[in-house]
Amino acid sequence: MAPKPPPKSPASNRNTKRKQPSSTNNTAQRPRKRAKTHNDARKISTQLTSNAFKNGDLDVDKFVKSRDYEIRALEEGIGRAKKGLTQRAFQQVPRELRRRTASHNVKRVPTRLRGRASKEMREDNTPTVTARRRKPTAHMRLRLETVKRLRTLGSKRKAEKKAAAEFEAVLVTSDEAGAAQAVDSKGSSTSKHATVGTRIPRVKQATLKSPPLPPAKFRKRQVHKSWLPTHLYHAKRAHMTPPKEPLWRFAVPLTPTMKSYRPTHRASGTRGAVAWDMSYVSTIGLEGSEESIRKLLDDLRAGVNANGKAADLWEERGEKWRCGTRTWEGWLFEKDGWPTKAIAPATVVWCAKQRSHEQVEFETSATQKAAKKHKEKRKVLIRVHPSAFFQVWEEVVRLSKTQKTPITVEDLRFEIGSIEITGPGSTEALLGTLRPSTGPDYPQQGDDSPEAVWKSLTGVSNPASLPPNAIIAFTISDPRLHYPPRTVTIPPDPASQQKLLETLSNWPVDNTQPPAALFNRTARLTSSRSLPSQKAITRRRSLAAPGAYPSPLAEDPKIPVLLFTSRSPSPYHDPHFGKKAALSSRNQGTWTLLLPWKAVLPVWYSLMYYPLSSGGNVRLGGLMEKRQVCFEAGAPWFPGDFPGTAAGWSWEVKERKRRKEEWQKRPKGKRTEWTSVDLGVFNNERRRGELGDGWSCDWERLVNGPPKDLTTQDPEKATDGKAAACRREPPAKAPVSSAVHPFKLCHLPAPSASILLSSDPLTGEPDITHALTTVCITLLTRGVPTTCARIYRLPSNNDELRQQWLDLDPARPHNKNKNSARKATLPPKPAKDAPPHVQQQLLAASLLEPARAGEKAYPVAPDEVDLIGFVTTGNFNLGEGRGTGIGSILLFKVLEGRKDLAKKEGFQGSEYERGVQMAKREMRERFCIVREAGQGLGRLGRWALT
Repeated sequence: MAPKPPPKSPASNRNTKRKQPSSTNNTAQRPRKRAKTHNDARKISTQLTSNAFKNGDLDVDKFVKSRDYEIRALEEGIGRAKKGLTQRAFQQVPRELRRRTASHNVKRVPTRLRGRASKEMREDNTPTVTARRRKPTAHMRLRLETVKRLRTLGSKRKAEKKAAAEFEAVLVTSDEAGAAQAVDSKGSSTSKHATVGTRIPRVKQATLKSPPLPPAKFRKRQVHKSWLPTHLYHAKRAHMTPPKEPLWRFAVPLTPTMKSYRPTHRASGTRGAVAWDMSYVSTIGLEGSEESIRKLLDDLRAGVNANGKAADLWEERGEKWRCGTRTWEGWLFEKDGWPTKAIAPATVVWCAKQRSHEQVEFETSATQKAAKKHKEKRKVLIRVHPSAFFQVWEEVVRLSKTQKTPITVEDLRFEIGSIEITGPGSTEALLGTLRPSTGPDYPQQGDDSPEAVWKSLTGVSNPASLPPNAIIAFTISDPRLHYPPRTVTIPPDPASQQKLLETLSNWPVDNTQPPAALFNRTARLTSSRSLPSQKAITRRRSLAAPGAYPSPLAEDPKIPVLLFTSRSPSPYHDPHFGKKAALSSRNQGTWTLLLPWKAVLPVWYSLMYYPLSSGGNVRLGGLMEKRQVCFEAGAPWFPGDFPGTAAGWSWEVKERKRRKEEWQKRPKGKRTEWTSVDLGVFNNERRRGELGDGWSCDWERLVNGPPKDLTTQDPEKATDGKAAACRREPPAKAPVSSAVHPFKLCHLPAPSASILLSSDPLTGEPDITHALTTVCITLLTRGVPTTCARIYRLPSNNDELRQQWLDLDPARPHNKNKNSARKATLPPKPAKDAPPHVQQQLLAASLLEPARAGEKAYPVAPDEVDLIGFVTTGNFNLGEGRGTGIGSILLFKVLEGRKDLAKKEGFQGSEYERGVQMAKREMRERFCIVREAGQGLGRLGRWALT
C-alpha cells in the first residue's frame, strides 16, 4: 500500500485554487490598474537650514530664500495632492453636468478634460466603444431595420408628391396660357379655369379644441394626454408625470432630476433665474362689444372688492386695464355666487385699442363716443389654471349666450403657449433671447415705442420694479437665428441708471402700445407656419461670417409675443388686525411670456442656454419648484392650497390617495399607528388616537365632528383606514368640473374673510358655516409645520392651559431677554465668585422661563373642539429662516372662539379693562397651535390671511 501524500497546507490550497500568473514577464501587457501617484503627489521638498549658518552667524538672505522655497513647495504639494486624488477626469465636472456615460466615452467630457480622460482610460484599460463599431443587439437590429424600411417608404411618398406637384404645375401653366389667349382675342376672360378667391375659415365658436396632431412616431404616446412644446427637453432632464397618470391632461415635469431645492431658492431670489414652461395653463379668447364683455366679466364677479362691488375696474382706476396696458389678476365666481362659490384665480388681458390723433379729435361728442363704443369690437384673453378650465369654460359659454350682442368664445389652449421666469437674472435672460423684428418692413421706432423701451430695460434686477401688471407687446425674430445667445452688456454708468429709473417711473408704453398681434389669429398662424426647419437655420448660420449671426431676410417669421409682469403674491394686508407681513418686501417679480404654441420651443432653447452675467444659465423649474417659490413668498398655490374649491378638492383627494398608498407600503413596524398616537392628558383624561386620517387633511372630521361610534371600532380596522365611521372619504374620481363641493365646503377670499373677522357686516350675509379661508402660518418658536398638520385655536375650555400657551410667546415681557437662553440646552450657571443676589436673579429667571418642548411642564395640545383647520403645505422656509406653512381654517370656528376671548373672568375694575385689552391683542395677533400628524407635541404660531 502506497503511503499517503502529506497534507497540503492551507496556504498551498489557497494558491492552487487561483490561476497562477504566467512565469514569463510580458512587458508589453497593459497594466490592469492605473499606477497610484498618491505618494509622489504628497511629497514636499524641504531645504536644510545649515547652509544659512556660517561660523555661527545667520545669513538672513539664504534663510529667507530657504523658507520661501519651502512655502512654495508646500503650496505646490497641496495642488498636486488635490489633483492626484482618486477623482478622475469625468468627476472633475460639476455635478449638474455629469453624465453616466462619461466614464467610458471621452466625448461626454468637456474639451479641457478630454486629454486627461483619454490618458486615464488607456492606463486602466477602460473599454471604449464608438457608435460605428458597436455590434447591434437583437433589439437594436430590429429598430435599425424598421428605420430603414420607413425611410424607403418615406422616399417613395416624397417622390410621388413631387411628381403630382409637377403635374399640377403643368396644368396650371396651360390653363393660364389659354386664359391669356382668350383675353387677347375677346377682351375679357371667359376661361373655364377662372381664379377663385379662398374664404377665410370661420372659427368655431364655443367649441373645445383638440390637441395638435403629433408626429407619427409619438402619436401612440399621446392618446390620453398631450405633450408640452418642450416635452423632449424636459423628459431628458426632469421627472415627468407617470405615462398612465397625466396631470390635467398633460405630461407635466414635476422636478429636475438633479438636486434643486437650495439652488432654486438661490436662483429665484439671490442670483440667477428659474424658468417654467407654463403652456398647460388654459387660455380662453373673447371677442365682442366692450359693453357685452363688461357684462360677462361682471357676472363672473371679476374685480369685485370685499363689499361685492366691481366699480374699481370700470372707473378711472381701471382705465389702463381696459386700454390693454395692464393685466388684472383675481378670483372668478359663479354667477350670483359671490363670495362663497369661487371657481379659480384668473388673469384677464384686454387687447389695446388702435387710436390715432385724428380719431381723438373727431370724437368730440359723447353720443359719437357711445355709438363707437357699442359698435367697436374688443378682444380679451382669460388665462386660468387647467384644473378649473372646464368649470370656467362652461360658465363663460353659458353667460355669453345671455348677452344682447353676441360674444365669440374661442378655446386657445393649443394656440397660445406661455413661459414664466423669475429671479434677478430673468430680465437679462429675456433681453438676450427676445430680439424685436428688424428689416425694411420695420422702420426705425421712436424712443417711446415698446421695442425701444424693451431694449432699455437692461439693468432691471427685479421685475417687480416695473409698474404693477405692466404689459409690453411686440414681434420678435426667430431666436434660432441668434443662437447661441450672447450676454447682454449692462451699462454701469450712473447716467444709464438714471435713464432707466425715469423709464420705469414714466413707463411710456402706456401711450404708445399698439394692438398686440398675438390677439390676431392670422398673425399667430402665419408666424407658426413660416417657422423654417432647423436644417434651413443651420444652413444660413453656416453661410454667415465667423462669429456673426445670419442677416435678416424679408421672409423671416415675425413671432408675436406679449409680456407682462406680476408681483409675487404676499400675505393679505389686513387693515383691521395686525401689521402687514414682511414677506412681500423682498419677493421677486415674475415675467410671463405669451407666444404662439409652436414658437415656444425655439424661444425655450435660447432662454435656457443664455449665459447670465452673474454666471451659469437659467435653471429649469418643475411643478415642485413652482410650489416652492410660492411657499417661500408666503403665498398659496392653486389648486393645492385651496381645498374649498372644486379643483382644490380634486387635488386633495388625489394626494390623500397617494399618501395612503405610501403609508400602506411601509411595514407595520416602520409606519405610524394612528390609533396609538399619544395626545397627552387633558382634563385628567389620557387621549390616544389621531384626529381623523393621519395621511389626509380630514375636512370631513372637521365639519361633521367626531363619529359617534368611534370608540366601538376595531383598532386594526381603524388603523388600516377601512372603518366607515372613521373614513368618510369621497370617491377618488371626483368630478373636477363639478361646482358642487362635497360637504358644502367653499372658499372665501381674504378680503371677505377680513371683513367677517372685523365684525363688519358683509353684503348679502352669506352662510359661512362651511367657509374656508387660506392663511399663512409662522411658528414663533422652534419646529417645522408639515403637510396634514392640525391647526388649533387657543384652548377655550381650559384657562390654565391657555395661559401656558400664551407664556410661550417670545414677545411677552418676561420672554424678551430670554432668546439667547432659550437656544442653550441647559440654563446658564452663575460664576463661582458671583455675589448671592446675582445667583438669586439667575435662579428666579430660570424658574420664570417657559418650559421647553419635551419637558413635563410643556403644555399639551388642545382638545378636538378647538381644531380649526389643517396645513396644506409646510416646510422650513429658507427665505425666512424658520418653519412656515400654508393652510386653511374654518371661519365659523374662528368666530366661535372669538366670543370666548372677550369673556375674561376674575378681573375687577382696571384689571377687567386690562383683560379686555389682552383679549383684543390675542385676537389681533391671531395665535394658533400647530401639531404634526402622528405626534402629540404642539408648537405656538401665528396665522395671517393670504
